[in-house]
Amino acid sequence: MTTWLLIGGQAYATDAPPLTVLYPWDQTTEAGSCHVLTEPLFETVFQNAQAGYAQFRQSKVMARAAILSRLAVKLKAERESMAQLITLETGKPIKLSRIEADRATGVLQGYADLMNRAEENWLYLQDRKALIKRFPYGPVLAITPFNFPLNLVIHKLAPAIAAGTSFTVKPASKTPLTALYLGALAIECGYDAISVIPCNGAQAEKLIESGVFKKISFTGSSEVGWRLRALSPKTPFTMELGSNSACIVDDFSFGLDAIAQRCAESAFQFAGQSCISLQRVLVRQSLYEPLMQALFEASRKMRVGDPQSPTTDVGPMISLADVNRVRALMRDAVQQGANIAFGGTTYNPYTYNPTIINRVKAGMDVIDEEVFAPLMTVEPYESFSEALALVNQSNYGLHTGIFTEDEAKVAQAFETLETGGVLHNDTPTTRLDYLPYGGVKDSGFGREGVICGIEEMTYPKTFIQHQ
Repeated sequence: MTTWLLIGGQAYATDAPPLTVLYPWDQTTEAGSCHVLTEPLFETVFQNAQAGYAQFRQSKVMARAAILSRLAVKLKAERESMAQLITLETGKPIKLSRIEADRATGVLQGYADLMNRAEENWLYLQDRKALIKRFPYGPVLAITPFNFPLNLVIHKLAPAIAAGTSFTVKPASKTPLTALYLGALAIECGYDAISVIPCNGAQAEKLIESGVFKKISFTGSSEVGWRLRALSPKTPFTMELGSNSACIVDDFSFGLDAIAQRCAESAFQFAGQSCISLQRVLVRQSLYEPLMQALFEASRKMRVGDPQSPTTDVGPMISLADVNRVRALMRDAVQQGANIAFGGTTYNPYTYNPTIINRVKAGMDVIDEEVFAPLMTVEPYESFSEALALVNQSNYGLHTGIFTEDEAKVAQAFETLETGGVLHNDTPTTRLDYLPYGGVKDSGFGREGVICGIEEMTYPKTFIQHQ
């Protein structure tokens, strides 16, 4: 059955050919299909975004908190169905899809708890008192990628509900079904100021250029993100873009095998298709050989196979085109002098095996660009300051991991690294959904996370009263 799209809390069918979603593991099994946005419905989308904003901005804070709580409960009840759908759409191993569903539930409940604690705080200044209150910019447009089709929508939907505004999401064309499922659940929970509109890139640009949406939140590639930003430069944007995240291994205090295992998981799970997947390992020269051997052993333990198996760590890439892209990256790197130290092969036509590359240098795409694949480069360095400089040479700046027990180096890294997050004794792939998350430089700007998400959707207004 073809899923209808959602506009202003109502289901719509269109006469355009439906969008069919194929299971990435074999590219033949159908995960499902959905209707797509057509030109006659654009005005309906715009009118509902504006009307939903006008109505929902009048809602009480506690009413919004109640919607968030109900949606958290509903999503928890639908956990397994949602996880199965995520796996069928994305090829994400089922154990990781279940984690994604749990994280999304936690985000919703986190916003609900935050709203339940919201209070108006007056400031008293000499003969005046002041109140600072936040108001929504207006209708929100979200554009989300394929790799986290539930949690990344939740990270935009939840603060929109909390802020008191309408929410329109254009999900990735490869994974629209999860967002539509979530939209239906939100409507059941009393939030009808929502639209979920699968559409193509040109139509998404028309949505931005319309001027209807007063806040835009985008997660995706740097190339697409900066192009969309230029279409409406005066509109407040949150941009969570790509990265080539690094991890610095300066000593083995955390445990050699534990470090290697964490790096392998961080680089290869879900075929490396995360903007904070570990791409670059920078290791002190004297530790290079033992770490390489430990990385080989850890990589051999990563289970490649059908994502529906509970033991699978590495499933397919999202498309055959991406596998071919990885092949081209590898070929170019080898031609420039890099060495494939481990892997470099395919498991099936749609699945690339975990791969470790050494003898790399700046100027290679596997170093300079986001690979978004199960590839890990390993580079030796002489001094800790050199390692920090190598990280900062990147055009990106999202997360960096550091393994060391030297507190002075930890402090130096936190002060020096040009990244949105620094993770001590961990890899860059860790994200705690409650905390601010985002990058600098070509990794974008703005932050997501429970404690700061509402601020991204709103502006402060100051009221001053003479006493």
